[in-house]
Amino acid sequence: MKKNWRYWWTLLYFVVYLVCFFFIEHFMPVTQYHMISTPIDHMIPFNEWFVFFYIGWFGYIFFSFWYFFFKDKKEYLQMITFLFTGMTIFIVVSVIYPNGLDIRPKQLGHSNIALILVDLLYKIDTPTNVFPSIHVYNSLAVHIALHRSEWFQKHKAFDIASLILCVSICMSTVLLKQHSITDVIGASILMAVMYTLVYATDYSRLLKKSRDKEIEMQ
Repeated sequence: MKKNWRYWWTLLYFVVYLVCFFFIEHFMPVTQYHMISTPIDHMIPFNEWFVFFYIGWFGYIFFSFWYFFFKDKKEYLQMITFLFTGMTIFIVVSVIYPNGLDIRPKQLGHSNIALILVDLLYKIDTPTNVFPSIHVYNSLAVHIALHRSEWFQKHKAFDIASLILCVSICMSTVLLKQHSITDVIGASILMAVMYTLVYATDYSRLLKKSRDKEIEMQ
């Protein structure tokens, strides 16, 4: 466990990411945001109670980092490669393609705790630079990492609980009008590409084939 502390510096990525995101949101000059909402987004009903799943995302991510940081070095390095690459791509997309949404309800009210939290969320997080959804992408990436881990494979109930939480978080992004269905699809496609690169591709076999070809050509 102590040996894993040598990877503490990888957590500094979050500082870099947050600084970049804050700069893009508040200081980068943007003349026009491309609205990416669709007619489907306006048809999806608003449900404030999913705000608890949306907020639960932070605990989901924190737990996953804690679990793999101390328990599984290989899976930890694969997971952060998965997450950090996707988050970096999100920053690049936000710079070259400023995007936004116009689907938030105009009036919320404060008749229950969920609406109060949604109102606070709207004030903190602007409806700009939302593609692809990091909430969706990171949730999918984290669940894949947990599902692949030996402990979660042995304890199916926790694996199923992770899947339910992952799906609920993804649903919350559109039910709270925080993201468009376009953001969800974009995040899912990016996840599929990164899964192929990080998990599904056997690079040792590819290197072996490359070396064998070089030997044959000599």
